[in-house]
Order: sequence, then structure tokens, then C-alpha cells
Amino acid sequence: MPAEPPATTGPALAAPRAARRRRELHRWFDVGVVFKGAEGLLEIVAGAWFAFDPSVLHTLVFRLTAKELLHDPEDRIANFLRDMAEHLGSGRHTFAVAYLVAHGVVKVALAAGLLTHRRWAFPFALVTLVAFAVYQLYRYTHTHSLALPVLAALDLAIAWLVWREGRIRNDDVAAA
Repeated sequence: MPAEPPATTGPALAAPRAARRRRELHRWFDVGVVFKGAEGLLEIVAGAWFAFDPSVLHTLVFRLTAKELLHDPEDRIANFLRDMAEHLGSGRHTFAVAYLVAHGVVKVALAAGLLTHRRWAFPFALVTLVAFAVYQLYRYTHTHSLALPVLAALDLAIAWLVWREGRIRNDDVAAA
């Protein structure tokens, strides 16, 4: 009797595809959480650095953007960075320092909690990431910085991955 050909559709392939998709989304979850944790560490370092010497930012940004502005004086990104550095260096940097450090601490704590699978971290991360996205979109209405909707979309994508991962973990706990 000839052997049956392997199935190319139907339930026989649905389970491996679902498992493969689940592994792939879990990898994206890990990448997103590690990214948020690293971003948080950078924010803490930057906030501490600016707290001690805000002129460092000013000097760094002006050096990094000088060549670009020589080629294109209307470059939006370079001009935005210079404006930001001017505002931070003008004595109004206390809010920026507090914001960077607090934002960074929250992100690092959430990343640590999510990567170690703490139950509290999943709902807290969802609320926090959605709040960050809402605030970024609110700030966009005032600044019109195109980076803000992009960051908001990234936060919402990671929030979806956190929600999905939390749901899977709850299903695994319930099944055990």
C-alpha cells in the first residue's frame, strides 16, 4: 500500500504553524522588552549626566549636527536636536532630568519584571506603555515632532506583545 502524501493544508499543519508563530512572537516580545530596558538605562544615564552638566548635551549636539547643517541648513532633525539642546541648556532642564530618570527607572523595572515573568509586571506594563503612548500623542499636538507618533506606535506594539504574552502565560498557568 503506498504511503499517504504529507498534508499540505488542514489541521495537520495548523498546530506546527501556530507553534512557530507563537515562538516568533515570543522572540519579538523579548526583543521589545530588552529594547525598552536598554532605552530606560540610557534615559537614566542621560538624565544623571544632564543633571550634573547640561552644557555637555549642548556641546555634543552642536558637534554632531554641525556637518549636517553645513550641507543642509534646513535639516529638520538636526535643527530639532539643536533646539532641544538649547532648551535643556537654558536652565529649564530640571523637568527633563526628572522625566528622563523617572521614565528610565520605570522602563528598567518593567523590563526586569517582564523578563523574569513576574505576574505584576504584565498589567503594570500594559497600563504604563499605553499611558506613555497617549502622552506622546498629546505632546505631538503641541510640538508636531514626527518622532512622537513613531515612539507611540512602538510603545503600543510592545504593549500588544506584552498583552499577548501575559494572556499566554495565564492560559499556561490555568492549564497546569
